[in-house]
Amino acid sequence: MENRTGKYFKYAIGEIVLVVIGILIALQLNNWNDTVKERSVEIKILQEILSNLEHDLVEIRSDIESMDSINKATKDINRFMKTDSIPSETFFYDVAKIRVNPHFDPNKSGYNLLVSKGVEIILNDSLRGSLSLLYESLYPYYYRYEEERTQFKLQEINPSLLQYFEWHARPELQFFGHYQISSMDYLMIKKDADFSKLLYAIAFDNTLVQNRAHRVERGIESLIFEIENELKTKVE
Repeated sequence: MENRTGKYFKYAIGEIVLVVIGILIALQLNNWNDTVKERSVEIKILQEILSNLEHDLVEIRSDIESMDSINKATKDINRFMKTDSIPSETFFYDVAKIRVNPHFDPNKSGYNLLVSKGVEIILNDSLRGSLSLLYESLYPYYYRYEEERTQFKLQEINPSLLQYFEWHARPELQFFGHYQISSMDYLMIKKDADFSKLLYAIAFDNTLVQNRAHRVERGIESLIFEIENELKTKVE
């Protein structure tokens, strides 16, 4: 009876050990599966953010080019008013340019998905910091610069243009509008020192926003480089 009891006891302990080992293996497999799923989600999120950033880079560069065009237009308008006795089509085209208000509209679908999943899903601390810098600092700060420029156009530029020009909607034109000025108003605007000052102010304000846009451009380029390198290490 003692031998038989001992055998049963050993058998029971063996069964318990096997069950415990099985549970540990199952937990390990489950943790491994969770890790694989998290890394898969991380990769998909980074890929979407990368696609968003490539779109953003094209847009911010387009806005920078538009701001170059606006700055050139202010100089050309001043030159026209000093040298030309009558306005030309080029003059009206440049007037249309100074009303342009480039607006950067970044695509944040990938970053919003990251926030919903939890930013800690990005294991690379440096990359996580770079994402936060761009989306939580550079983008919002640049938006405030754009808002200030928009208010300047609404409060200063538009009223001045309305004083001298007739505005005509022309959707087929690049800037969707055509401006006309009478001979009398053209003579008046040529002598208007305040309008000349306004042109310099437009260029000044526009250049401030453009400098900030270049910072955003560099931030996007840098983050694209980081994400591409991170994806290489995870996909390979």
